[in-house]
Amino acid sequence: MHFANLTLGWMLSLAQSRLGVGPLVHNKLGSDTSSPAPPTATSYTLPPLDYSYEALEPHFDAETMRIHHTKHHQTYVTNLNAALQGNEFSSLDIDELMTRFNDLPADKKTVVRNQGGGHANHSFFWKNLTPNATALADGSPLKTGIEDTFSSFVAFQQAFEKAATSVFGSGWAWLILTDTGELRVVTTANQDSPLMGESVVGAGAAGFPIMGLDVWEHAYYLQYRNVRPDYIKAYWQVVNWEFASERYMEGRGSMVQPEPL
Repeated sequence: MHFANLTLGWMLSLAQSRLGVGPLVHNKLGSDTSSPAPPTATSYTLPPLDYSYEALEPHFDAETMRIHHTKHHQTYVTNLNAALQGNEFSSLDIDELMTRFNDLPADKKTVVRNQGGGHANHSFFWKNLTPNATALADGSPLKTGIEDTFSSFVAFQQAFEKAATSVFGSGWAWLILTDTGELRVVTTANQDSPLMGESVVGAGAAGFPIMGLDVWEHAYYLQYRNVRPDYIKAYWQVVNWEFASERYMEGRGSMVQPEPL
């Protein structure tokens, strides 16, 4: 069983389940080779936030949040729409577009990797934040999974902080669920998404995002200057553990099952 086929089939099942166009569990492994629906007038749009720009202060400042959302994220959306105008792939949900990355025409891959990745990652990032952060509940499936994988929640936080700090230049730190059900801390460069698969993000970094932190300087420089570790520490004060827990359960429930022998 090839990892690429298993991962793509699994991630497609997740995207399809969110769209309501497929079962949670596929009974066939391998990539979806069907053609996307014909292009429609619908374009990708900037998602509204569930909170105000000021709501995450003092941890994430309002000016950074406003610029990050209305300027940086909006630019990714605008450029992605321009690149895929009239293209059949423009009909795909942004996460499904990421899982179908290898099916894109060669002349669209770079722009979708950068602009589509930026849209997908930021859309996820905003949901991963909340002004009403509470501790991850003891005994919850996600916390149990983290403790089983990393030996303790503190050890997980240390691993995540180390990964986020180690990203050279621009990129992201993630907690992902792999196709084998393993929780893993990984990083991706620039706007690469773990949903794009190993051919893009490298061995071990492909999977279903549970939580993610933007470590591009535009995410923190106005407030934290060049002290990225302080920004990473502040992240724990605004993590939306309810969202992360929902993602974990969704990922576990959507694991691809092998065909009976």
